[in-house]
Amino acid sequence: MKRLAVIPARGGSKRLPNKNKLLLGGIPLIEHTINAVVSSGCFEKILFSSDDDQLLQIASQNSKLSTEKRNADLASDKIKVVDLVKQIANRPNFDDYDQIGLFLPTCPFRNGTHIKEGIELLDQEDFSVVSICEMNDPLQLSLTINSETKVIDPESVLSPSPLVSGETRSQDFSKFYRVNGGFYISWLNKFRQKQNFFQGKVKGYLMKTLESVDIDHDYDLDYANMLIEKKYISINKNLRKI
Repeated sequence: MKRLAVIPARGGSKRLPNKNKLLLGGIPLIEHTINAVVSSGCFEKILFSSDDDQLLQIASQNSKLSTEKRNADLASDKIKVVDLVKQIANRPNFDDYDQIGLFLPTCPFRNGTHIKEGIELLDQEDFSVVSICEMNDPLQLSLTINSETKVIDPESVLSPSPLVSGETRSQDFSKFYRVNGGFYISWLNKFRQKQNFFQGKVKGYLMKTLESVDIDHDYDLDYANMLIEKKYISINKNLRKI
């Protein structure tokens, strides 16, 4: 079984500038994802793609990675990361690979064990497996409002609504889950056919909420560092600190 891993890391970020270089537990954010993919031991090739020379230099210090300077047309903030994966997956030099995985740097607490267990879920009849976590807020309490009048749209309130009945105990709500960005792994031939990870039978690999922190803003990074400092989350002590 041959597997290809893709780790994308743009240099630019509008919400959190230089996000992938910022320190989490004293370690550049990107190194947490690199370590998780490498330590899983599941991939014959790990391709690190970036438009940023400093990120490429960080990644190149790990001999298990292949680094690649990303073309400018695939590096803008308007390009979806799946577009990069499609471009890589369709290369003929990967024709003999069986599976492809995408690993986002913004989910730093996903680890090698999560990845291995996720791959073990992927059977031949499946299309893909993606990492998920339970949503913090009940979907039954969601609604939309008119941005100008601030009036709640009555059609957006789920029926029957606990907001109307007053039955708002959290333990009474059905559980809903979200994709947490930890990994997306598919059979390569199926990904090539559909050009995404969400077709047919997709399995969810459940991760804990604390393991599913998504780094998009400065307060996300502060929160993640607090989890490490308070020992709610443990990280690999052998990672290179700078």
